[in-house]
Amino acid sequence: MIIGFTAPGQPRGVAVAVAPTSASTSAANTVRLVSTIGLTPTGELGASLAFENTAPVRQYGDARTCFGVLGTVTVKDDVFLGVVLDRQHVGVLRGAPVFRITRVGFFSLTTDEHDDYDYTRHTYIDSVLGVASSNTSSPYAATPNSPAIVSDLQPAAANAAAAVQNMFKLASSAISNAAKSNALSPTVDNSPSPNANGYDDESASIADDATNNLNSSDKHPCVAIMKLFSAGSFYYSEEYDLTSRCASWVDASTTDFFDRANSDFFWNANMLAPILNMRANDLSTGPRASLDRSGMLILAIQGFVGITTIHPAPSPIKLCIVSRLSCRNAGTRFNARGINDDGFVSNFVETEIIIDPTNLAFLASFVLIRGSIPVFWEQQGQGIQFQHRVELSRGFEASALAFKKHFETLENQYGQIHIVNLLGNGGAEATLASEYAKQVQQYNNDRDKKLYYSHFDYHGQVKAGGHERANLVLDQDRIKAHLDNWSYTLIETNKDKSEGVNPAMAHAVIKQQGVLRVNCLDCLDRTNHIQYIVARLMVDKILKEMELRDLFSYNSEAKDVFQDLYQNLWADNGDWLSKIYTGTGALKTSLTRRGKQTIMGLIDDAAKSVNRLYVNNVLDKHRQQAIDVVLGKQSAHSAKSRLLISSSSSTVENDLLNRKAEFVSTQQISVFVGTWNVNGKSPHGEPIEAWLQSRALSTPPHLVLIGIQELIELNAQQIVQVGGDTEKLRIMWDTHLMRVLNDHSNYGGGQYVSLRSASLLSSGLFGYLRRDCVENVRFVELAYCKTGLGGMAANKGGIGLSLQFHDTSIAFITAHLAAGEKSEEERNRDYNTITDGLNFKRKALKEHDLKFWFGDFNYRVNLPNNDARSFLDRGEIGPLLSHDQLSLSKARGYAFDGFTEAPIHFPPTYKYDNGTTVYDSSEKGRCPSWTDRILFAGKGIQCLEYTHSDNLLMSDHRPVRAAFSCQVELIDVNARNALKQAISKRNTPASALLFDYEQSDNVVGGGSSSSKGKTVAFSEQSVLHNLSNEQPSLIDFSDENTVWDSVPGG
Repeated sequence: MIIGFTAPGQPRGVAVAVAPTSASTSAANTVRLVSTIGLTPTGELGASLAFENTAPVRQYGDARTCFGVLGTVTVKDDVFLGVVLDRQHVGVLRGAPVFRITRVGFFSLTTDEHDDYDYTRHTYIDSVLGVASSNTSSPYAATPNSPAIVSDLQPAAANAAAAVQNMFKLASSAISNAAKSNALSPTVDNSPSPNANGYDDESASIADDATNNLNSSDKHPCVAIMKLFSAGSFYYSEEYDLTSRCASWVDASTTDFFDRANSDFFWNANMLAPILNMRANDLSTGPRASLDRSGMLILAIQGFVGITTIHPAPSPIKLCIVSRLSCRNAGTRFNARGINDDGFVSNFVETEIIIDPTNLAFLASFVLIRGSIPVFWEQQGQGIQFQHRVELSRGFEASALAFKKHFETLENQYGQIHIVNLLGNGGAEATLASEYAKQVQQYNNDRDKKLYYSHFDYHGQVKAGGHERANLVLDQDRIKAHLDNWSYTLIETNKDKSEGVNPAMAHAVIKQQGVLRVNCLDCLDRTNHIQYIVARLMVDKILKEMELRDLFSYNSEAKDVFQDLYQNLWADNGDWLSKIYTGTGALKTSLTRRGKQTIMGLIDDAAKSVNRLYVNNVLDKHRQQAIDVVLGKQSAHSAKSRLLISSSSSTVENDLLNRKAEFVSTQQISVFVGTWNVNGKSPHGEPIEAWLQSRALSTPPHLVLIGIQELIELNAQQIVQVGGDTEKLRIMWDTHLMRVLNDHSNYGGGQYVSLRSASLLSSGLFGYLRRDCVENVRFVELAYCKTGLGGMAANKGGIGLSLQFHDTSIAFITAHLAAGEKSEEERNRDYNTITDGLNFKRKALKEHDLKFWFGDFNYRVNLPNNDARSFLDRGEIGPLLSHDQLSLSKARGYAFDGFTEAPIHFPPTYKYDNGTTVYDSSEKGRCPSWTDRILFAGKGIQCLEYTHSDNLLMSDHRPVRAAFSCQVELIDVNARNALKQAISKRNTPASALLFDYEQSDNVVGGGSSSSKGKTVAFSEQSVLHNLSNEQPSLIDFSDENTVWDSVPGG
């Protein structure tokens, strides 16, 4: 297979074609995916992708070998096609070759600027972190060329000690400097080369060098994505679906390679979505089958695949481990924790051990799973520290629904579930363990089918009696009995395995009836050791019941070889899973490789721990951005897609958009928003029930959002006294607000649950959700932006809360802007800084359907104090409002452009003498002003009430509240899918597309042939390639009104 480009000076074109194996290869048996440039409806340069069916063809000479297409991504207003350039043969799994991706290329479809970019030169950072070399000889054998796989003998003790010393020196400066960069590309190609030990002699300067060059103009826009795919953790097979375990493979209801893929583990599904849409809509059965046979489109998993063959006479046995990392809630260590609203947990891995005796018509499969604690929790990873505070980010009720989804899904997939929780009994881990146990108890109370739950304090057991005590886990709560009863999957295959395992001839003799779900905090080191123990037990059981164990029992050498291969295979599996999540290999590797902890293993663990500190603080942000772009969770740099698709696919999507009313309905919800600067006063100072009730609402609002400013007084003494940590005050206010909402207001009866709360030094944001709406709210996340002292201090700034109610996105922003009567321009800058600086993962702030700003914005009235007070004494607020700084700035477009504020009919909210109704009587004599405000933007918002509470006197501000009626959308997914299927059938082409391939020494356009003499064919026609030869319509993948089969990140 080759990828080719048009010659310099010619309109940009890229094509991927399957090279014919002989001169007699017919055109109908070859395929070509072609892109050409064109203009979008807005006049911007874009590119089309299509399966070419036009003739005649001409030749272009710049062609290179590739092994398949990963898909497309949009980065920095350009669209790139990702292809595999190098791969490594891992082994054969059920007759199908399996490959590890070792190098990829991402080629622009609009320019040749990056065609020759070489990112494979390793830097200091790559060497220290163990980026896998494309020359590695085996994914499960430690070799000098595979630094990412670490045994207790590699790196040597000297290297490990050097790592500890050098990395700890580096960490302090690197973490602080790298945090200043928002670039997607984290590594520098010009950095000094590593020395013989893999560490640079001038390590102290590396962090500065890296930071200064992060935005270097010669960087490829997709370099972080390229490194992600080239790190050695992605695998694929052209003939076998790696996303599915054996049992699912046998039971598959379709033979279509992509239709039967398990979307939980199909990592490049979003990247391939436009191409798979063309495959479905533009190709009839014959050409589609030809495309699939070509292996052009790659279905990739991330995780680990290790395959080895053991040769006890007379029957060789193939031992395989396949670990599949879920892409549903994917991310790096401190960026992906806990569960999401769809019930998917971070670092979820399905590990399958396959035993395939080559001389028997059977193979056996045993499955284990691991995954993060399935509640909403977070752990901030910034700073030079090895222990990070754990925070339960959502209330018990909000977690319960996601918890239920998670385990119902697992039960549907795996049968019975036995949880093995390895968290400790002290500190933050005890908090998580307690929450986990409570969720299990409630889940079991509500249903007949039970979860089995075992809490095994791994560290406590090991500390008491050594790592051998980890084996005691098998005695916990009938774990061994469940393993025996739930058994494994045994598949009877076709007799001739030289031809692979034919699904049509295979059936399951035994099916595994349940699974162990193991977790610790990161689901890595402790989890890996316990799963190793369990898997070894089950491997022995399988060998015994397949009457294979005797092959080892009477041959000590064969037995030792088997044990060594198994231990190293499992240790490599743990190393790779750890490297994906944390950037380093697993700790306690010597336990699985050698069966005991060694001194060199301890030193190696220390080096890895420091490396993790560095990775989590310096590189993980960029790795997370790359993951999010690949999975469609965000468009890099908010780029709009420039990819145009063929007319058939475009017609389907446009028809869906035009018939949106057939599957989208609307609902009215009510929202209460309040804000109050409490001037450092306690929440118990005055009764606040009246403030939290709206006279305009006859029923309790669906959402309640409260902004509190000055949880502490903003003076140096108070800030130093609390040490910048207002967590206790946040909890105090959160508890009090919840109690008032549920016990002492018209909204009583326990109707509200905590949605989310957060603090930024002296500011707090508190969100509450009506209990009957828990199922309607998803994708809750926070973002912060400091604006004090030029963005360095949190005394001023904003907190954003993003959520989706049904299918409408809503953002709530509470802010405390710059103080001072003459600081209007600074306040405007603060607003714009917060608007640009609140970085939500799923959706940019400006892209939300509905937006609410509330807080102490500090805008003043531009009138002399005496004049303002004279107007107020006469009951006239109009003259003050005409000089209101916020209204003037908004009218001029300096701040809050596009936002609406309801008419103000209440007196200024600032500044009062504390405890009185008298405006400022101090020497400063501040002019009364409306510093506390609520504004909104979006379609379908109606403000029902906007007022203040004049009976709360403890602060120098008066609290403000607003009540809104908002229209939200609900998408009927079943109706949408049915409509899409009907439209697709109507647009299916009547005849097959024919593909042709020609090879010639004639190069058109002045280009020269590559060194291997390869060429690739393009059409002479200048129009974009599609069935009707009509200009394809622009499909904007970032447009939330566009409906796709697979919603990005869904």
